[in-house]
Amino acid sequence: MDQFEELLAPVADSAAPQPTLADRLATAIGQAIAWLVVAAILLSVYEVAMRYLFGAPSSWVLATTTTLCQIGFALGGAFCMARREHIRISYFPDKMSPRLRWLAELLSLVIGAFYLTGLLYAVYLDARTSIWKFDFQGRWAPELTPGPPNWPLPSLGKAALVAGAALFLAVVLSHLLSHLRRRER
Repeated sequence: MDQFEELLAPVADSAAPQPTLADRLATAIGQAIAWLVVAAILLSVYEVAMRYLFGAPSSWVLATTTTLCQIGFALGGAFCMARREHIRISYFPDKMSPRLRWLAELLSLVIGAFYLTGLLYAVYLDARTSIWKFDFQGRWAPELTPGPPNWPLPSLGKAALVAGAALFLAVVLSHLLSHLRRRER
């Protein structure tokens, strides 16, 4: 085996574990929300055509496109983590012993879980004040887009951030549990 093939060969002890329930859920959600990007692109093409070909820009496409992308980005992190396709700097772990590599992976999962717990709490506080708003007559009055058509897109985007952080945390915790089960001896 030459050096190039050796670099491309999978590391012997890094066999991918079986997907967890959280992995399968995040993958299914990620595949479904990927279509939101297509919708955002089509809306952007529509806006460009309306603005430059017909001189009639819309007031709703920018907010809608932003929300669609926000939902995709919010839920995309869990999708990438579930499929183990996120960006990873593997130069140093590849040089470590299996035991040290296991410990480094454990440390990264624990740090990720702490970070996502804090993120989930912060986005929940923001979403709560955006979504659970009521007017003086007791009617639900979520945060709306500025100007027409006054849709609750900001509230929807913030709810997606909560859902995305919760799903990402579930995936990280499931990876942490399966990592502990694969403990190196």
